[in-house]
Amino acid sequence: MDFSNKKIGLALGGGSARGCAHIGVIRALEKAGVPIHLISGTSIGSLVGGIYAGGNLDELENIAKGITWNKIVPYLDIRIQRQALLKGQKATDLIDKLTPIKQIEDLQIPFCAVATDVENGDEITFKKGPLLDAIRASISLPAIFTPPKINNRYLVDGGLVNPLPINVLRDMGADIVIAVDLNHHFSSKDSGNSKQTFPDKIKNWLSGDDPSIIDILGWSVNIMQDQITRKNLMTYPADILIQPKLGHILGADFHKAQEMIDEGFRAVEEALETPTLLKGK
Repeated sequence: MDFSNKKIGLALGGGSARGCAHIGVIRALEKAGVPIHLISGTSIGSLVGGIYAGGNLDELENIAKGITWNKIVPYLDIRIQRQALLKGQKATDLIDKLTPIKQIEDLQIPFCAVATDVENGDEITFKKGPLLDAIRASISLPAIFTPPKINNRYLVDGGLVNPLPINVLRDMGADIVIAVDLNHHFSSKDSGNSKQTFPDKIKNWLSGDDPSIIDILGWSVNIMQDQITRKNLMTYPADILIQPKLGHILGADFHKAQEMIDEGFRAVEEALETPTLLKGK
């Protein structure tokens, strides 16, 4: 595909920890000399996309590669309360440190984050305003993170309505859209066989082979996002669709960052070399 004289948009989908693959995707595109002129992101895609648009991906990648259980625990302000399991303030503080550019309109690359109004299901897009608010809203998985109230709306994870925001990039003027779908190869059976995962660490009060509430929530979100993405792709097809093979990765397996980064890199190389993945081929 000829990328010259084209405005290229990168849509980064949701997928919790699997979002580490987005880092590998971006690195592979950089290596291939593919410019990125616009970015949209949902959930973890908004986090990676916003940080990249601000020029701070190196620091995020270093943090991701160095994640261990001992480093994750301090960011878990677990407070079982009315709205969610986690207050989310410690995660917000980390995002704030990773986003030295505070306003979306000041980013190096035009960017849009997608969230959901939990009261009416509206898709909410952030194309200007505080970057931290946009990311915090977009990543707020229901029942896990307390939903922020922004402009009199309680906002949650954008994956509930738009897990892969291709349409946003079209509205922003993208000629070519590269979309990264993290849930296509999901399998709850495979995920359930994963060992030493984060959910295992925090559900030690449970025993037996039955799935925990955390497993069920994660699997349910993945199924929902995969189904919505499949339908949305029929209406808003991507020009290049990247689908890393991450079915064995659970939504909280942040300690497998290097593996996911490598898979994201590999998936881009495969997509760029496979004509059948290019629109019109």
